Amino acid sequence: MRNISFLILSLALTSVLSSTAQARPISLSDVVQTGLGSSLTLDKVRSQSEEASWKKVESYSGFLPSISAGMTYIFSQNYMTFTLPGFGDVPQIIPANNYQLNAAIPLFDGFSSTNRWLGARKLEAAAKDQLDWATFETERSLTLSFYKVLADQELVDVAEQNLKTIEDHHKDTLAFKKSGMSTNYDVLRVEVQVSEAQSELMNSQDNLEISKKRLAEMMGVEDSLEPQGTLPELNEKVLEHLNKQPLQNRKDLQAMASQVEGTQDLDKAEGRFWVPKVALFGQYNYYNNRSPGFNDYDSYRDSYMFGVNATWNIFDGALSLAKARESAEKKYQVEKTYRQTQLKAANDFDEWTRKYRYFCSIYRSRLDDISKATESVRLAREGRKAGVRTNLELLDAETDLFRARAGRVNAQLGAITALINLELSSGQKLYQFQ
Repeated sequence: MRNISFLILSLALTSVLSSTAQARPISLSDVVQTGLGSSLTLDKVRSQSEEASWKKVESYSGFLPSISAGMTYIFSQNYMTFTLPGFGDVPQIIPANNYQLNAAIPLFDGFSSTNRWLGARKLEAAAKDQLDWATFETERSLTLSFYKVLADQELVDVAEQNLKTIEDHHKDTLAFKKSGMSTNYDVLRVEVQVSEAQSELMNSQDNLEISKKRLAEMMGVEDSLEPQGTLPELNEKVLEHLNKQPLQNRKDLQAMASQVEGTQDLDKAEGRFWVPKVALFGQYNYYNNRSPGFNDYDSYRDSYMFGVNATWNIFDGALSLAKARESAEKKYQVEKTYRQTQLKAANDFDEWTRKYRYFCSIYRSRLDDISKATESVRLAREGRKAGVRTNLELLDAETDLFRARAGRVNAQLGAITALINLELSSGQKLYQFQ
């Protein structure tokens, strides 16, 4: 039986050591660098930026000539005939072999191509601004997730110390009960606190594992990470460098403004479907209508034509009209989204400024609470030695101390969260996290 128990213990210890060995320490700079390089979200935004660049290249087609080539070879034929007076039925000869080269140069389309080019250029600028914003947003999100792991680790340490302290008190209370110095009420009360401390420790450990997995997911890796560092001690001096007009610094709002202008130009382009289009065209043919031979080059002839072509779309089944209306509605949606984001940005800026000041105040208060609770624990221990304080009074003082420590960690994390969200709402880097 002892061998089996020893084997189980060995396997459990090996599993713990293995999981610990797999977890690699990582700093904030490593997290940000790795995350920016392997973030799936950033990869998607980069692809969208490349797509916008090629959309602008596509808009050049309204100004550049188009050239196409083709070849026809007829294996078998039965030509149509027509009656020619005096000659009878004459077959309509079609070249069995024909090489064709076509070219066209657009001259005028009601400035539709110009509007498409302007719209594509503004959408490309919007995509680049959106990439800059996504990079900034990803960097700050990675930073927040990193400090969330550190805060959860500190909360686990506090919960473990709290549980150990309460379990020690539980042992003392049981011993005091046997000697008649404590009652069953004292024992039950401590056992309730032990149960609460165990639940709190389990919850803290779960939160830590979840935070680590979320950080790894955000970084785009599957490794088990062990962030190393300390929580920064923030204060309200950070706000001294805050620009009071945040809407001027946010790249996402600048991108949306460019999107609004771009969709307006594209809407103008789609609305010019009723304008006649004029283009120069040319065609050259090198053909053989004398013999069916593919390589009978002596029988080949050539022909060409050049001219001006004008087309006017009178009715195409309402296709162009529908596209124009679709473009108008898309422009309307982008404008309303831009306005909605502007209003939300202003409200977020005010909200996170207030929350940051609040958490900085809470952090200072929790530091004072820790000092007072530490002195309270010292006095309670001295009082217990002198016989004027009970074991439960010492336990209450130590519980207050652990709560103050946990409150300090939560206040620090709250200040970090508020500051990062304030940076995102203002588009400014206010603090150099390390």
